Amino acid sequence: MKSSIRTLTAVAALGASLFLPSLAVSAPEKLTLKLGGQYCNFYLDDVTKALMGVPGVRHVTYNKTQDQVTVRGDAAALKESSVIRAIDGVKGSSWYCKAHRMR
Repeated sequence: MKSSIRTLTAVAALGASLFLPSLAVSAPEKLTLKLGGQYCNFYLDDVTKALMGVPGVRHVTYNKTQDQVTVRGDAAALKESSVIRAIDGVKGSSWYCKAHRMR
């Protein structure tokens, strides 16, 4: 009885190990963009809120001295065009933000 339980446990563990690679999480992606726009640096909380709503975005950081935003997230879901569209959509009555691809 104990022998058959050990065998069953070993087979179950082997079966699980065969399927685990398909459950792997995609590698993190890093995307850095230049920020522009009138008074955008004063509204980074609004930019962060917009970026966190983009599929795949997990973390947002800023380099204020170089007017850059770095977005980290899931490589499979994170799309540069979606990130740029989210930043470009952040605006108020007398201010706006604009994202530009780094060269």
